[in-house]
Amino acid sequence: MDRKTPAFGLRVGKRRKTWIVLKEPNRTKIRLGHYPDLKLAEARRRAFVALGTPVGEKEISIEFEQAKLVFIEENYKGKAKRTKSETLRLLNRLQFKCTLADLDDAAIEHELGKFADAPSEQLHAFRALRTMLRWCTRPPHRYIKRSPLEGYPAPGRDKKRSRILNDDELRKIWRACEGFFGDMIRLIILWGCRNGEIGRLQRTWREGRVLTIPGEFTKNGRAHAIPILPMARAILDRQEKMGDNWRDKSTDYFFPGHIKGTHFNDGSWGKLKKELDKRSGVTGWQVRDLRRTFRSTLARLGVFREIAEIMLNHVSGGGKTDLDEIYDRYDYLSDKRGALQKLEAHLKRVTSR
Repeated sequence: MDRKTPAFGLRVGKRRKTWIVLKEPNRTKIRLGHYPDLKLAEARRRAFVALGTPVGEKEISIEFEQAKLVFIEENYKGKAKRTKSETLRLLNRLQFKCTLADLDDAAIEHELGKFADAPSEQLHAFRALRTMLRWCTRPPHRYIKRSPLEGYPAPGRDKKRSRILNDDELRKIWRACEGFFGDMIRLIILWGCRNGEIGRLQRTWREGRVLTIPGEFTKNGRAHAIPILPMARAILDRQEKMGDNWRDKSTDYFFPGHIKGTHFNDGSWGKLKKELDKRSGVTGWQVRDLRRTFRSTLARLGVFREIAEIMLNHVSGGGKTDLDEIYDRYDYLSDKRGALQKLEAHLKRVTSR
């Protein structure tokens, strides 16, 4: 029988396999269809219908948690792992203990209200939930007839940030960096990567003097090759040798999480960043502002716009097509290395004042 739906399973006969569901109170056997003509997802959907209330009285009685798992697995097939994991992280913070059909405004307001102190996170959680509920109204599942979020106003809007840290602020932050989190911040300053990319860095991605982030871990799905220069090399070497007591010493992650086999917890950035603010005395900035500062600094150092955009792994950088990207990925390594040499020299001057 199925672990997610105990009353649902596959009966294997001599000639064919049949999807069945056992309905209480008398454990009546209901045949849903034959395998492989009837796929698992549709068979499970029919099982939920059979186990629910009479057709027409109410929508399918599928729990929010069950629908969430099906949504994540099916909607994100072939998509970047980072996108899938980030959506799951946001949805996991919404603790709806009810069926989709019973999801109402009060429950939604209560769960989204937990993000009141983090408006950006609240907006992203709302969007993840909205995407999931819209998906639940579409075939082949149609768990609900309409989304409970239909007509529900989004909690705020994205605010385009323009914060760029000056050299004095960068110096204070750099000097205040301690331990593994400090090294993560320093790598963002040095490479301009997104924090999610740094938190997932793996040792196998490092080959000689280049570290390549696979496309499945980047926002735009394109691999990003980064030349490793002395300041960054010192950080990577240090992390390989650290072996703190809490770390899984056999992990492939440069920055592993507390749970064996996991990467750095995405939910820990905020707390550790607050501690960094106290040590540095620099406030009013976000980790993502370091990426914008990286781009601005490259411009100040005279790096060509095309190369600066490629350094950020922007799809538009250089106007490259997918075919160009495949053939030319490593042709820009010398340009990237030259840009990073300028940046590291600049940071050495700034941090040594």
